[in-house]
Amino acid sequence: MTHRALNRLFAVLLFAAAELLYLMTMAPTLSFWDCGEFIATAYTLGVPHPPGAPLFLLVGRLFSMIPFFDDIGARVNLLSTIASSATVMLTYLITVRFIIMYRKSDPDGWSAGEKISAYGSALVAALALAFSDSFWFNAVETEVYALSSFFTAMVVWLMLRWYEEYPNPGHERWLMLMMYMVGLSIGVHLLSLLAVFAAALIYYFRRYEVTLKSFSLLVVASSALFFLIYQVIIKGLPILFQFASWWGLLLLVAALGWGIRYTHKKRFAMSNTLLVSLFLVIIGYTSYGMIYARAQAGPPINENNPSTPEAFFSYLNREQYGEMPLWPRRWSPEPVHQYFYQQYRSDLDYFMSYQLNRMYLRYLGWQFIGREHDMEGAGVDWSVLWGLPFIAGLAGAAAHFRREWKMGMVVTALFILTGAALVIYLNQTEPQPRERDYSYAGSFFAFAIWIGIGIESISAWLKDRFTPVRGRQQAMLSGALIAAALLLINGRMLQANYRVHDRSGNYVPWDWAWNMLQSCDKDAILFTNGDNDTFPLWYLQEVERIRTDVRVVNLSLANTGWYLLQLKNTSPRGAKPVAFSASDGELASVTYIPVDSVDVSIPAGQDGILLAREASRRGYSLPAKPSDSLEWVLKPGFSYEGQGYLRPQDIAVYEIVANNFPRRPICFALTVDQESMIGLQRHLRLDGLVYRVVPLRSDDPMSFVDPARLYRSLMSVYRFRNLNNPEVTLEETSRRLSANYTPLFVRLALDLAGDDGGTLRIDAGEKSLRTAGRGELALEVLDTAARVLPPDRYPINPELAGTVVSLYSRLGSKQKAAQYIAYLEELAAGSGYQSDPKLFFVLAGAYRDAGRDRDAERVIESLSRELQEPRIREAFEQQKEPQ
Repeated sequence: MTHRALNRLFAVLLFAAAELLYLMTMAPTLSFWDCGEFIATAYTLGVPHPPGAPLFLLVGRLFSMIPFFDDIGARVNLLSTIASSATVMLTYLITVRFIIMYRKSDPDGWSAGEKISAYGSALVAALALAFSDSFWFNAVETEVYALSSFFTAMVVWLMLRWYEEYPNPGHERWLMLMMYMVGLSIGVHLLSLLAVFAAALIYYFRRYEVTLKSFSLLVVASSALFFLIYQVIIKGLPILFQFASWWGLLLLVAALGWGIRYTHKKRFAMSNTLLVSLFLVIIGYTSYGMIYARAQAGPPINENNPSTPEAFFSYLNREQYGEMPLWPRRWSPEPVHQYFYQQYRSDLDYFMSYQLNRMYLRYLGWQFIGREHDMEGAGVDWSVLWGLPFIAGLAGAAAHFRREWKMGMVVTALFILTGAALVIYLNQTEPQPRERDYSYAGSFFAFAIWIGIGIESISAWLKDRFTPVRGRQQAMLSGALIAAALLLINGRMLQANYRVHDRSGNYVPWDWAWNMLQSCDKDAILFTNGDNDTFPLWYLQEVERIRTDVRVVNLSLANTGWYLLQLKNTSPRGAKPVAFSASDGELASVTYIPVDSVDVSIPAGQDGILLAREASRRGYSLPAKPSDSLEWVLKPGFSYEGQGYLRPQDIAVYEIVANNFPRRPICFALTVDQESMIGLQRHLRLDGLVYRVVPLRSDDPMSFVDPARLYRSLMSVYRFRNLNNPEVTLEETSRRLSANYTPLFVRLALDLAGDDGGTLRIDAGEKSLRTAGRGELALEVLDTAARVLPPDRYPINPELAGTVVSLYSRLGSKQKAAQYIAYLEELAAGSGYQSDPKLFFVLAGAYRDAGRDRDAERVIESLSRELQEPRIREAFEQQKEPQ
């Protein structure tokens, strides 16, 4: 079999194997962070956050229409699996091509051993990328980085094809196709543009002799090419459109067309290739026309509303995010950032310690050394992968320079520009809202190539070391090395990362959104905080058409005028507009307002009467008498130099409450911080995953519950799919947000057990009620929490675990508290009396509540002795025991 046929066969098989792996571990629906937004905007052709991803949305829309799966989210997820599998295949092909280039021999003339080492090493490289932490994470969910990695790999592969064919007739087509890929990649993510510098190096090394002068010209020319694409085309065309509308664009296209025809007629090959390439970049870039056109149509998700040339220009330039200077490194004036900045001696220390080491080198270590754990902030752990992929990559980098330094420079340029150089450009602040490892996918791709080259170079070294080895022996030696690499590098990476990246069965984001929407009454206005309590709701409303009556108000976006205007003037999917007293002009120019605390009173209508009536009907008491008005102290959400300010989002919350309460239910998501509630904390009722504003002032902030309503939500309405299934792995965000459910169960059980001899009327179907004992219901709630959310899987704070033990004891079911006591014992085994005395005090209380007095005495005695504090025993004895 010829090299071409064999190489293609391995590439296709590798693609199929990678696709099978990603399909097995793919998320069955949406995931957290941007995934819900991207799926929703792909399905509806909406406008996502700047700078958008129009080509990604168009292709995603196509995938959403093909019934591969019942779930629309799964259909769009499939796009990422295919793009990632194609990138794995291209990594193999690129690595083989690099090996051919430095071997400088016809692959059809290779011996069996040489073929095994070349193809096998490329396979190791491709699988190292496929099994790496960040690449796999992006491969099984709807994110732009999988398709962006594909375009990066495609640009490199096309340039290597050009390198092979030059100077044969028609070689220019590879350059033109490469530039078209660059143009298309703009509509996915701008990271792919950095591959242009590696492409420029390939072009330079093929056509020119390396001298100081020619290399200097290369640096200038490649920088000019990047400037031409990024500044002139990406940023300049919107300016042209802003000032000259469609006529300006048509004139530009006409000028390019004339130039292409003229240079072709005059046989100016270089100029013709350049003009055609620019024209193809522009054609690829025209995918952004979808953003402008769809903004004109006013889809339900229309972020920034880029429907005018000015707004479109602002959208493309990401103006809402502000400027990030290259210097100083500690540039942000935000107080939280200033606090962390002070922990570093200088800008250089901040750059080296935080930006370079923590925000890049740590991520590189995750891929090829080992990740300590799957939680945020994880360090690098050499015991996970034994560092073998990393060592092989370093060996490959050294060997690449030794055997073909020019192509070594190409991979180095790609590695640095998509890695360390990107760190310089981004100038990230501390802290970041999430890990940013996905940003450096191009750098990890380059390093994976070196892993393959490293294995092949070791094979070549062994061949030279054992010179008598020939023929079949050489093939066996190469085969043994490749088998060892596949087992120790790829096999170990697969073993370490499979369970962590297996998203199959993870329905937490879907269920989280469902549970939150079902917590709201009809036509509610729901304030949300960030990506994870907003984008899943958008997905359910836009894609699944679930609870479209609820108007979601994202507080981050509420700082912008365009968003407030949409809330006021649009009715997405038939939802009611949000009433504002402010005019459109005032909303469009909303800004910070200096203010001190202000007393506010809003008529509550019949809400107070209905609240009391419902409590009487259900058989529970209210913490205070309902009022005929909602009265509270409006507190500024931001303070600077002693002056309080209402942020735009605070103004929006006040306007919405003042103009919509009590006609519409007003709710805050459970994840909204108290500073964003403008002082309403004592007027909130816990309704599950949301707090509802009520005309009643409770003594403790956010402490009031309607036990009948909360019981119905937790026990009948909410979905908890696979939360207790040990075969299903949940990533950190899903586990963290799911941990919010346990306190809800415990809070309900506390309320029910507060009068365990009383009764409560709960829903029995068909709008009828049934009367049940509160103690009986409390036990049901605790048992459900223990079954659905076992504490060893969803850690809770020790005090909450101690409360559960106390509740079980009070309700006469001490034996059911065993797993919570075991949980406390496990925590104690990993801690110490000095480091966490409160934990041991809680454990002693749990022992006593469960009737294990000797164990309680032992722990308290040890705690008192270790801390040399005899009053601990006295405090423990005075603590009220359950009756």
